[in-house]
Amino acid sequence: MKPVTGHSVPLTAARRMVGDILHASRQLPLVGGERVMKLHKLAAARRAADPARRPSWLATFVKGLARAADRHPELRRVFLTRPWHRLWEYNENVISVVVERECGPNDPGLFLARIHSPEKLTLAEIDAQIRKHKDRPIAELSGFKNALRMARLPLLARRVIWSLLMNWMPRLRGKFLGNIGISTTAAMGGVAMSLLAPWTFTAFYDSFADDDSLRVRCMIDHRVIDGHLTIRISRAIEQELNGAILDEVRALAPPAPGTAQAA
Repeated sequence: MKPVTGHSVPLTAARRMVGDILHASRQLPLVGGERVMKLHKLAAARRAADPARRPSWLATFVKGLARAADRHPELRRVFLTRPWHRLWEYNENVISVVVERECGPNDPGLFLARIHSPEKLTLAEIDAQIRKHKDRPIAELSGFKNALRMARLPLLARRVIWSLLMNWMPRLRGKFLGNIGISTTAAMGGVAMSLLAPWTFTAFYDSFADDDSLRVRCMIDHRVIDGHLTIRISRAIEQELNGAILDEVRALAPPAPGTAQAA
């Protein structure tokens, strides 16, 4: 029989980062959920918006989720196990958007673009923050540099740090991870069916259907959020998208012909 040959490939810092997040995520008893949201009015308003000011779907969903979290404090809570079991509630929303960046030739890494209080920002401001984390050199983004620096530590040191983050140090956990996560690959033509993630609530969505409905999925930490509450939260997100955010998008439409002359 012909022998099978190969060689060892060392882990890069980018691969270590992913492995560390997955290791931390396994500590959470995650349960999945799904809801189909009817967003035809929002989709139509976005198509009618001035192309130069048209917000991305990601920025729109970030703001809808943040506004829902402002109404539902459970989305700002995490479960801590040390030194005793308890919940910790954050006073501010910090939503982490998973961003893929190239750390080197053929070495993609997953980083967290943390957006503070997006419910208080305009859609344009949220889009600008997302673009900054996607386009700026990694060396100019302190959060990305710190993530790579930590990933280069020995395995034992990383395990200790992640244990402290997830179980002992909620303030640092919020600063490093945020309290809600969004990860989506819909723009690339595919979507995950489930995720391992270190957040109490992680959202990800499919591509829009022909009738402008959107299939939104989530993973929840069942120690913090139950099924009935998850349904209410998903309804709240849909209401925000079809309410104040719809109004904001409609305001981005170009003026009707003759409006400027009449003014």
